[in-house]
Amino acid sequence: MTFVDDWSTVISMNGKDTRTELIKVGMRIMARHGFNSAGLATILKEANVPKGSFYHFFSSKQEFGLTVLDHFATGVERVFTAFLLDETSPPMVRFRNCIDSLTKKFESNNCSIGCFAANMGQELADSNETFREKLVDIFCSWITHFENCLREAQESGEISNQLSPECLALFFLSGFEGALLLSKVMKSTSPLKNFTTVFFEMLVQQAHQD
Repeated sequence: MTFVDDWSTVISMNGKDTRTELIKVGMRIMARHGFNSAGLATILKEANVPKGSFYHFFSSKQEFGLTVLDHFATGVERVFTAFLLDETSPPMVRFRNCIDSLTKKFESNNCSIGCFAANMGQELADSNETFREKLVDIFCSWITHFENCLREAQESGEISNQLSPECLALFFLSGFEGALLLSKVMKSTSPLKNFTTVFFEMLVQQAHQD
């Protein structure tokens, strides 16, 4: 393992936080090319970081990849917290606003990349148990966010309680991720918007029938 002699390079490079810069560049390259195809040399060159600095922060490429995944998950958690815990709006309005915001972000990226966690799962779930377990934790956290919001909606009478919030949350995440993949392939938000519309209208119609 290599360490750098100039610690100022590790702590700061051109006014940037070197570790954060590595993570941001790593995510950008992994999102485009996948974890296995993302070469450290390419990441270091784009981040303008010497190899020794990388090994000060991360013991291996796997540790780096897991950290990048954590960084992504933290960003998503902030979005969910901002929208889904906003008690100034009814639960389903919060939920819909959250999903619409994510859809707009995807659309602004020209319907490319999609969900970083899902991409990593498709690539690594069958070959790397450490990554698979990390992804399970991330997806379960998202399901819990959705579940809590849907439970509030059921308790307020906004939607039907025929199905458990756990079931609805898992169904939503499964369908949303599938629609996101199809939207990425088709380079159109139509599949994503169609799924979202059907999901929310279905719940509202069930509530009116109860």
